[in-house]
Amino acid sequence: MFDKSISVVIPVYNEFEVIERTLLYSLTVLSEVVYDFEIIVVNDGSNDGTDIILNRLSAANNRIRVFHNKKNEGSGASLWKGFKCATKELVLSNFADRPFDLADLREVLPLFHKDDIDFVIVVRKDRSANNLYRKVTSYANYLLIRTLFNIKIDDFQFVQMYKREVFNGINIISRGTFVPPEIIIRLIHLKRRYKQVKCIFHKRNEGKSKCGSPKNILNAIKEIVIFKLLTLFRFIIL
Repeated sequence: MFDKSISVVIPVYNEFEVIERTLLYSLTVLSEVVYDFEIIVVNDGSNDGTDIILNRLSAANNRIRVFHNKKNEGSGASLWKGFKCATKELVLSNFADRPFDLADLREVLPLFHKDDIDFVIVVRKDRSANNLYRKVTSYANYLLIRTLFNIKIDDFQFVQMYKREVFNGINIISRGTFVPPEIIIRLIHLKRRYKQVKCIFHKRNEGKSKCGSPKNILNAIKEIVIFKLLTLFRFIIL
């Protein structure tokens, strides 16, 4: 067991089919891996009964903290809200369908012991869990971000773990899926130290992903372009 405390942040939108199993599994694994933890779930205006499950589980276990957005604000905005509400030493992002198995924290946590680093970027070993459409759109998104911002990172959109203190003084303007890359870009320009580690990307087995819709893809491109323009014209100083 690692002598670290962790906040796991999970943004949720209409995940009735998977959220209870995910949280129960997360409680079990985290109790075996670290001595202290909390699970922060930000319910982004779900209308399928997800809120009822979350309220029941949080009432039964005080390690689960739930925040409800009155309306849908975006997955990135919800993730950022969870980060800012975190209270533990380290903060990890994950999602309702468990693309990152928390058991793999055993591969991530030693990096914080061995090196004086501020955050870890978890890189997918491969993208075989995605269908062809998601492979193409995901890789195109990756190339666009890496090209526009000249950041030599191997994966912007899986999961990341941060020392909570790195969020101090950072303001995020994005609301959707560009939030994780924006955080990474800002931290790198602030000379924050990081490592990358490869882990397995797990396939969704139940429910439906909300990330790959044409609307979400267009919004992601829009946020990338806006952020780039703002940096070019010095409205945002990196």
